[in-house]
Amino acid sequence: MANKHLRFLLRALPLTVVMVAAALYATTRYEIGIDPQKNTCLDWRVFVVDRFDTEVERDKIYAFKSTQMEPFFRNGTKIIKYVRGVPGDQIKVSEMNVLVNGLEQGRGLMLAERLNKPNSRFVREEVVPDGKLWFMGTSKDSFDSRYWGYAATSDVIGRAYPIW
Repeated sequence: MANKHLRFLLRALPLTVVMVAAALYATTRYEIGIDPQKNTCLDWRVFVVDRFDTEVERDKIYAFKSTQMEPFFRNGTKIIKYVRGVPGDQIKVSEMNVLVNGLEQGRGLMLAERLNKPNSRFVREEVVPDGKLWFMGTSKDSFDSRYWGYAATSDVIGRAYPIW
């Protein structure tokens, strides 16, 4: 009887090793990202984040660690938004809209009042500097780069894929 159990264990060992290795790889590479905002700024709330995919492309969704996003988010909070501007892109924020390289990416400055700041505080024209990214959501009340500026490329956690 003991011999039978030993043979079973020896046969199961390779499969067990493969399954453990696959689980370790998956949990090292991927994580679940959940949009922490009450009113989501994207069409989805739950994402799979690929931590190995940090090569940023414009108009793709990425998770990043927040900085300068108080009072809405503590530093280090995982935020998920579209990268709308990369180094060298022209950004223009007016009271009416947000343009990136002349294309409208957002409308208005709805959160200025909640931040106790005049709209004029956020109106500007600038070029995305090296090592920085311009992030935006899709809703008109998205708390995004128009209010807090740029995120560092080093703060990118990975590409985010919506699942729900």
